[in-house]
Amino acid sequence: MRILIVDDDPVSLAKLNVLLKKYGECDMALSGSEAIDKFEKAHEDYKPYKLISLDIDMPDMRGQEVLARIHRWELDHKVEEVGGKAKVIMVTALDDVDNLVESFRKGCSGYLTKPFNAEKLRETLAKLDIREEYLG
Repeated sequence: MRILIVDDDPVSLAKLNVLLKKYGECDMALSGSEAIDKFEKAHEDYKPYKLISLDIDMPDMRGQEVLARIHRWELDHKVEEVGGKAKVIMVTALDDVDNLVESFRKGCSGYLTKPFNAEKLRETLAKLDIREEYLG
């Protein structure tokens, strides 16, 4: 499974990379615009991301806007008909109701607040039926 990790904080990006590499092949983006570029390129290369970890509070573009643009692209390109949409987990320090509601309204699959640990991430992924892969 291909995974895209999007976070403007290098420490969070590195932590998520270490934890998510058990689930698949990870790529990273430091901004919303970089994430959208990588997402579209992955589809052009016929290697789409199946999971996206997305921060909300980024300087160039809020995570909910990135999420909306990804889902709009998937809809426009009829991705659901050829293999399914990416599952998107918002991973953020913002734990207020407004951000939570907006994220789910824009189509996120899960919501994980920082700070988090490996167990909390595993629980969130398990709810989405995502399990560790054997990468032997």
